[in-house]
Amino acid sequence: MTSQAGGERTVARVEFDLSGGEFPFVTVSERESCSVLLEKCLPQTDGTYAEFFSIDGARPDRLTARIEDEGHGAARVLGRTDDGGLVEIDVRDNCPIVSLADAGAVPQAARSVDGRGTVVADVPRQTEVAAVIESFLDDHPDADLASKRQCDSIVPLFGFQNYAALTESLTDRQQEVLDAAHEAGYYHWPREATAGDLATVLDISEPTLHKHLRAAERKLVAALFTCPHEASLGDDR
Repeated sequence: MTSQAGGERTVARVEFDLSGGEFPFVTVSERESCSVLLEKCLPQTDGTYAEFFSIDGARPDRLTARIEDEGHGAARVLGRTDDGGLVEIDVRDNCPIVSLADAGAVPQAARSVDGRGTVVADVPRQTEVAAVIESFLDDHPDADLASKRQCDSIVPLFGFQNYAALTESLTDRQQEVLDAAHEAGYYHWPREATAGDLATVLDISEPTLHKHLRAAERKLVAALFTCPHEASLGDDR
């Protein structure tokens, strides 16, 4: 029997199978017989999300070309390895990760191997599981519910293991703005504070806020992906 403390941590974990041409990272993994893994997803100051995919077994520009040809957003290659690379995609909607977050779930993983795509999310106790599933399937008709099970706790999908090392490149002002955004819930899904709210609290203009946040986010992402891969990822400029 589950204890009260354990019960409070229990969440529902849902997994969906993805297929069809709706999902470019799935289509590319099928056509190229490769694997595509979502490494990180960051909300941006302009309402879009920056998603970072690693590719193994195919040229990363196969994915960027697919994204741009189908109008799914801007995409760029950040680095290359001998057999893959890292791609950044700016998305606004029609994304499985964003759909799950908007429905109140906590995305855990998204990947596709040889055309078999999966996305996994945890649903907190205060959120109705059936509503999350229905909302996701309404948004993505080519998806199917693969499983639903209970888990003991939500494990953050995208976390920094060495915060100090990742933030050492930030200026004092960038650190201040980033901390304020975090404390205000700007990076929560859904957001609890707007850019205008943050600008007012910090007594700066919205363009200045956007500049500091974007610079800080770029530095964090660069540090996150350069450290583990700097021996193998080349400069793509």
